[in-house]
Amino acid sequence: TPVECILGLFGLVNAGVVLSSVGTGTWLVLAGLLLGKPIGITTMTLLAEKGFRLQKPAGMDYRHVVTLGMVAGIGFTVALFVSVAAFKIPGTTQDSVKMGALLSFGAAPLAVVIAKILSVRPGELVGDEVEAESGSDIGADVSAAE
Repeated sequence: TPVECILGLFGLVNAGVVLSSVGTGTWLVLAGLLLGKPIGITTMTLLAEKGFRLQKPAGMDYRHVVTLGMVAGIGFTVALFVSVAAFKIPGTTQDSVKMGALLSFGAAPLAVVIAKILSVRPGELVGDEVEAESGSDIGADVSAAE
């Protein structure tokens, strides 16, 4: 929606970083978000399934988990907050880390590419279809309670 676009631009402009401040911190933050998130989420899902005998939602497989892990790599708000909290004195290091957080928006188109490669399609999870047919989604429960 237009509001989301404006809010995104507002956050980008108010991040207070010079676009030329790419440095070592930029690449470390990008690696943590674009590699660490998908690997961590996929590994923990595997551990939960094999080690704790938990199940993924109906119809969900590891194609979905990897794609969701990549989407989770968009680390805008928290990464910017941590960069300011970790590096109290503004300067080159803080700016390069902030730049890494801003560039993590690249995870969004990367997630789309990965979803296409893995043949993930919107609405293919069985759980979503069952809820839609039964009419028992969260919004309906909340409005009925009021």
